[in-house]
Amino acid sequence: VYKDIPLPATMEDDARSKLKITIEHSDMTEEMQAQLKEIVADAFVKHTVYKDLATQVKQVFDVKYPPPDNKATSGVYHCVVGSNFAVSVTHETHYACHLKCNNVSIVLFRSKDSPFD
Repeated sequence: VYKDIPLPATMEDDARSKLKITIEHSDMTEEMQAQLKEIVADAFVKHTVYKDLATQVKQVFDVKYPPPDNKATSGVYHCVVGSNFAVSVTHETHYACHLKCNNVSIVLFRSKDSPFD
């Protein structure tokens, strides 16, 4: 099992420059999309396991964009990362994005516990 080892700054910059991140579909603001690209780039430099990538992206967005009342039942982020998957989700308007980093798909969305709340 490989541990996530921090890269020296020059190697990290080189690794980031090799990432091609494209937004496939989004209803997020341009600012949120730009921040998501940065967060995804950081995650891809630090992690190689998709589960760890998804966890980092989710946790950073949960902190950056918490629910208005800070209650998890008011909506938290969910992240799916992989090279081959299908997904159908109910999400809050303006809080979903599908992007690709090289050939890996990332879906990030915010959802409440129940779509009927």
